[in-house]
Formats: sequence, C-alpha cells, structure tokens
Amino acid sequence: MFARRVALGVALLAVGTLALLSHCRHDGHDAPSNVILVVIDTLRADRLGCYGYPRDISPNIDAFAGEALLFEKCLSHAADTRFACASLLTGFLLHETGILDSPILREELDTLPEILRARGFATAAVISNYVLRKGLAYEQGFDVYDDTMDQREAVRNWPERIAARTTDRAIELLEDHRGKSLFMWIHYQDPHGPYAPPKAFTDRFRDPASPPRMLEPSGSMSGRGGIPKYQMLGEHRAFDLYRARYDGEIRYVDEEFKRLIDALKRLSTYDDTLIILTSDHGEGMGEHDYYFAHGEYLYQHQLHVPLIVRWGDRLQGRREPFVQHVDILPTVLDILGIQTQSRLRGIDLRIDTEREILAEMQSRLAPEDRKHALVRDGKKLIHTPSTNRLEIYDLLSDPHETSDLASDPAYSGHLRILKTRMSGLRSEDRPGLDKQYVQPTLTEEQQARLRSLGYLD
Repeated sequence: MFARRVALGVALLAVGTLALLSHCRHDGHDAPSNVILVVIDTLRADRLGCYGYPRDISPNIDAFAGEALLFEKCLSHAADTRFACASLLTGFLLHETGILDSPILREELDTLPEILRARGFATAAVISNYVLRKGLAYEQGFDVYDDTMDQREAVRNWPERIAARTTDRAIELLEDHRGKSLFMWIHYQDPHGPYAPPKAFTDRFRDPASPPRMLEPSGSMSGRGGIPKYQMLGEHRAFDLYRARYDGEIRYVDEEFKRLIDALKRLSTYDDTLIILTSDHGEGMGEHDYYFAHGEYLYQHQLHVPLIVRWGDRLQGRREPFVQHVDILPTVLDILGIQTQSRLRGIDLRIDTEREILAEMQSRLAPEDRKHALVRDGKKLIHTPSTNRLEIYDLLSDPHETSDLASDPAYSGHLRILKTRMSGLRSEDRPGLDKQYVQPTLTEEQQARLRSLGYLD
C-alpha cells in the first residue's frame, strides 16, 4: 500500500510538473474562443523595434509584443512562402509534407484548420499571395478561403491584395463570426517585393546621412550580387532607397495590424483570442552579397522570423532559446486541450527545451540546387549537396554568420554530430505518407504567373 501511494505521489508530481512547464493544459472551460494566425510575408525579425531595430517602423507590433510572449530566435523551415506555410499548417518538416516535390500540398495531411474544424471551430483565411491561391490545397479545412486578389503588383504586374484590403476582409469575417469559435489565418503580402508602399511611406525612412552605395542590377530574378529584376524600381540603384522602401512597407502593414487589433477590441474578443504573429521567411539586405530577395539560401537573414504570441495576460515576456514554426501547431492544440493521434514534429512553445531545427530549400531558379540546414545547441550546419559544400556557424557568437568554421578543428566534433543528425532527420517520415507523388498539371496561365513570381523556370 505504501509503495502504491508513493508511486501515485510520484505520478501526480510528474503531472503537476508538466502542467507547470506548459503553464497548465486547458480544457474547454479555460481556453481561448478564437485563434488568429497572422503571417506577414517576407518580414525579417530584426526589422522590428521589439527585436532591436532602431528605426521607428513598427510601433504597433512593438506595443503588441509588450503585452505578449516574444520568441527571440524563431526559425522558419524555408525561405519560401509555399514551403514555409506547408510546415506552419501541418506541423511537419518540408520533406514530410511533399511540398518540395510538388506545388500542391498533400491532401492526406491533417492541417490545423482541419483539426480545429472537426472540434467545432469555424475556419476562415484571407490570403494575399498568389502562390497560396485556391487549387494548391492550402485551402483544405477552411470554410472560407478568400484569395481575392484584384490588384496588381508594381514591376511584375501580377495579382495581389494590399494590406488595407486584407485587413478590411479580415474584419468583415470577424464580424460575421462574432459569438462563434473561429480560427483565422491572415496572410499579408506586404512587405514582399517589389517594395511599393503607399505614398505616405515611400521615402519616409530614407537616411540622408547614409553614405552613397550604388548597386548594379543582377540581370536575373536572383538577388545574388545585385538588384533582381522583379525588384527594379525604374533606374534607381541606391541601396538606401530600396532599404527605406522595405521599411516603408513594414510601417504600412504595421498600421494595418493595428486596425486588426482595434477591431478585436471593439468586438470585445481581444483578450479571449489566441493571436500568433509571425512571418513565413526573411529577406536579403546585402548579407552574403545577396540583395532584396529570398529563396536561394538558408542563412539567418532568410530564416530568422518574428514570433509573438498573446492570449490575454497568460503569455508574457521573452524567450531566448531557439524555436521553430512547427512548434506553433502543437502549441495551439495544447492550449485548446486538443489531443491528436498525429506524431507532430514540434513542441509546445511554452516548454523551455532545446530543439533540433531542420530547414530545407529547393531554389526556384535552379531546382537541382537543394540546400539543407540544421540548428542544434546554437550551432548551424548548412549543406549544399550539388557542390558538397558544408558550412558551420556558431550562432550564439556569430549570429550574422560571418565566419564559416567548417575547417576549424575545434568544431570537427560539432560538424560530425550535425551531419549525423541532419541525415537522420531527413530520413524520417512521421506522417507515414507514400513518397511517390503524381505531379499536378498546371495550365499555361498558371505556369506563366508562377514563372513571373520566380517559382518556375
């Protein structure tokens, strides 16, 4: 009897400890009524004041972060919208979702909206990036998937929806679903290039004291060595002009984020809503001689994204350990008290523990040029199979990846461990799906539009 009581006490202590670590598992009586996932396209974490940027371009996001839980080192799994959103919505690594081999998301995967809709949530999405349009299976699980894009981008002249109209539609849906449990995904296209913010923000962040720095066009869609074709703004060559307009786009979407938050407050649902703000990927601003583009590298300027989470006053402060996009889905489920049979990759964000973070990349300009990156214990390995190049960086002492340590004998042990773990993770298949895919047939118009966006050759 004594032994049984001791065992019971140990079990209860373990349960209590887990509950403390996760800030308590919530049942239906103590859970948010709504979940809103806000993804701001192409937003670098270090471009926000709450992440240390000195220019005042994100006052509203910064204010939101001040009453939320901010993760200082969140990494995306790819520097590409389609790939990153596949992991965001499914909770699995890219090779497990099949998105590297097909532009269509595997319908066999249970997405976050599908899981929540099965538990009684209404589900809605407001999408503003053409590569997430209907027909590519990102809409699975959504009652409403609004991908209306009746505007045109500067330079490329392809469909988009600017931030103001995205917010307008999101607010309409919030009002339509008032009183119902709602999951909503809002994907802002801004500040994705071409950098063309509204006139009020066009040159607002130019720095007259900035030394002249002129760039050459790259001559292609790539940002390697110069300005890519789709970013060219007339004959402008000044680095500061492009940087300032990128900042202007962020300031513009920051205003729209405020409108969204104000609507939640007006509808009296702000404190009863789990709000998750992140980005799909970052953007090159000259690091590694790469400008105003993304999708070709796995350096931190491409992968380090903001992650800010708020649910009333329950989630506050800052967390330093590395976290990842696939942690978002299990966090939402844990907070809602939802259990699933799926062997999810991520870990509840509220639990402080080290993660192994795998990112993968297939260049849109050269599909054979794949890259893989693994972050573990603050060290990062990047492998480029086409050239068999290995790079290793100590992100804790060198967050901007200026010193490749692959040939440093002191890091040979780290290199060996990282290679082994990368190989192991890339061979795993937690969803257990057949890896043989039927390539979808795209119309000539769809191919032309994807090509203009840089997603096809």
